Amino acid sequence: MPKVIYTVGNMVDIPDSASIALHENENSIIFVGKMSYEPNVVAVTFFSTKIFPSLKTRYPELKFIIVGANPDERVQRLSGQDGVVVTGFVDSVEPYFRDSTLVVAPMLTGAGIQNKIIQAMAYGCCVATTTIGAEGLTIHDNEIAIINSPDEWVSVLLNLLSDKGRRKEMGAKAREYIKSNLSREVISRQFWTFINSV
Repeated sequence: MPKVIYTVGNMVDIPDSASIALHENENSIIFVGKMSYEPNVVAVTFFSTKIFPSLKTRYPELKFIIVGANPDERVQRLSGQDGVVVTGFVDSVEPYFRDSTLVVAPMLTGAGIQNKIIQAMAYGCCVATTTIGAEGLTIHDNEIAIINSPDEWVSVLLNLLSDKGRRKEMGAKAREYIKSNLSREVISRQFWTFINSV
């Protein structure tokens, strides 16, 4: 008799519509994560040094805000770069998601589904990540941007920064993706299907 494999995904709390991204701020790129975690350190260092300066040239008021507890010394040093802000621990990431223009997760290392990405998607943010960052997600309708080369990062983000309508549309699709695939109700059904099969 063949074995049956059950999958129970990561669950995401869906914020109330009054709390989601407003898409009004034009100058705020956000990264959220534990900032002592090496893949996150690598990601923000890559973005700050290889991508952000090119964006800043076109958008002088742009800020790259690195949100997360226990920033490594390498992350703290990035705050000396023009436009880069390192917050350290914050009580809630919600205000940052609500005020974001873009949420980026330029993951070059690490594995598995990224909670920071699916949380941002639940808030209706416009999200850009890499193939590594998108692991575990089945993206088929441009719900998020999946980017890999530095030149592509610059090109895609410049396009998104100039197109508020597209950002809002992607954010809405991202939120619907989470509702349909990773909400409490969906994951509960997956869990109980597994339990009832045992």
